[in-house]
Amino acid sequence: MTAAHGRESGGWKWLVLVALALAAGCSGRQSPEQRIKIALDQAGMTGSPLYPIAGTVFIDGLPPTFDNPRKHLVITLFDPQKPDKKHLRALARADGTFRFTEDGIRPGHYVLAFSVLRRKGPQNFVGPDGLNNLYNDPDVNAKDFPQFVIDHESPGKKDYDFNLEVAGKEGITSPGPHAVIEAKP
Repeated sequence: MTAAHGRESGGWKWLVLVALALAAGCSGRQSPEQRIKIALDQAGMTGSPLYPIAGTVFIDGLPPTFDNPRKHLVITLFDPQKPDKKHLRALARADGTFRFTEDGIRPGHYVLAFSVLRRKGPQNFVGPDGLNNLYNDPDVNAKDFPQFVIDHESPGKKDYDFNLEVAGKEGITSPGPHAVIEAKP
C-alpha cells in the first residue's frame, strides 16, 4: 500500500464519521431543551419539561412608555400553590413584548400580576406601582381577570395578548398581601 492510497482510504473514513455524527444530531447547535437534557443525563438526574410563556402587553392600547427611563413594566408569574416563594418575573420591552426565561417554564397553574416599578439596581425594582395597584395583586387577578390565569402545559404559548386599562380607573390604595409592589433578586 502506498502513502497516497493510505491517505485516500483514511479520507473516506472521515467522511463516514462526519456523516454519522451529523445523523446522530452532533451539529453543534443544540436547543436549550437539548442542552438541559444532556446536562441532566450526565448528572444522573431527571427534569421537568419546559414550555414557553410569552406575548405582548399594552397599557391603554399602547406599548408601555414612561416618563422616567428607570421605570419598567414588570410581569410576575405567581404560583398560587407557593404564595410565599420567589416568583419569576419578566420585563416588557419597549414594544410591549415579554418572555419568561429563554428555556421555558414548568407546566402548572399560574396567575400573572402586572406593575410599573422603578429600577433601583440590577435586579431590584421598587414602587409605588405606576398602574395604581390595579393589576399587581395575583389574588385579585385570579378572581377578577380570568385572562391572567394560565394553565400552562405543552406546547406552551408565545402569543398571549393583554391590554391593561388604566385611564379613568380609580386606583387601589391598600394592595393585598401578595401584591407586587417591589421586586428583589
